[in-house]
Amino acid sequence: MRHERVRGLGGVIPAALALVLLGSACGTDGEPEPERAAVEEEPGAGAEAGDLLITGAWMPEPANPAVGVVYLEVSNDAAEDDAVVSVSTDASEDAELCRTETTESGASTMRTVEEIPVPAGGTTTFVDGGYHIMVNDIPDPLEVGDTVAVTLGFASRTEVELDVPVLEMTGGPSGGEDAGEHDGHH
Repeated sequence: MRHERVRGLGGVIPAALALVLLGSACGTDGEPEPERAAVEEEPGAGAEAGDLLITGAWMPEPANPAVGVVYLEVSNDAAEDDAVVSVSTDASEDAELCRTETTESGASTMRTVEEIPVPAGGTTTFVDGGYHIMVNDIPDPLEVGDTVAVTLGFASRTEVELDVPVLEMTGGPSGGEDAGEHDGHH
């Protein structure tokens, strides 16, 4: 079986952005290429390994210093389904794959899951109120501007590492994510 380990693109995205800005300053026809515009707009960290692409990874600054949450998107261009089956971080030894669900009575409950599916040709989004990564028992408080090394393990035996930025609670991809409901977990 194949086991692939890939380091994230944390430094690549800022470098790509600098090239885009430099290129637009020199100017040719004044219109940016679509791919470069996507890099310019992409918040958070990203990484790519084979047919897997992780984008928009970020951690809201924890409201409770001992508990954090990571949001991201995983796209799978392969012909076969895959799944995130493990997670680890350098911020804490206790990181879990989780899912928040709404009961028939309307109450939200969070539970740990064994895997998070990533369908062939599809994308799974880790968001508040859905799949996400909980980082528990954080010994040293995290602040805006810090980064957390996150390693995702996949059923395909691929392992992806990325440096996830800690952003303001409203600093995620949609600008309105809120990790406040995760204060008391674990």
